[in-house]
Amino acid sequence: MSRGSKSEFAESGDAELVQACIDGDALAWSTLVERYRRLVFSVAIRCGLSSDDADDVFQIVFTTLFRRLEGLRDTTRLAAWLVTTTQRESWRVSKISRSKSELDETLVDPSTPHSEIVELADRDQRIRDSMTRLDDRCRDLLTALFLEPDPASYDQVASRFGIPIGSIGPTRARCFKKLEHFLIEAGLK
Repeated sequence: MSRGSKSEFAESGDAELVQACIDGDALAWSTLVERYRRLVFSVAIRCGLSSDDADDVFQIVFTTLFRRLEGLRDTTRLAAWLVTTTQRESWRVSKISRSKSELDETLVDPSTPHSEIVELADRDQRIRDSMTRLDDRCRDLLTALFLEPDPASYDQVASRFGIPIGSIGPTRARCFKKLEHFLIEAGLK
């Protein structure tokens, strides 16, 4: 059984998403993967893997998660589970790669403290969650100005959103104020 769209799961907590995945909802699974894809990939890269190896680890980690969904004891610690699983799988893949080729001296030390990675991942997730709580206009404006790979100029923003250039700054400030409120609620300020 599937809901209407991914956006219905955007504000869902991990526990609700995991339960929907267990119930066979493909959109819930897609949302869960999208929510944590950057975390898993970045941990693999930090462990010194190439982009191709990180892609392999990504597939393995999410396949493992899918198989173990029903057995997860604490879905509120899903990010920590993903970090630990990704680190272990990255080290395994790294060992296999090293045995096939010379040791690459550019490898990142995989001993980055686990708690730091989990802490950063948790902070990043709280920020993403706070962004999803913004109304569409604020979320789209802040994304266009700060989060797109090539942030838009004020001229482009004015054109895209149909607003005068002079109102972008005050609108941005109001959006930041709303975001600050959500970040405080999330315990980040």
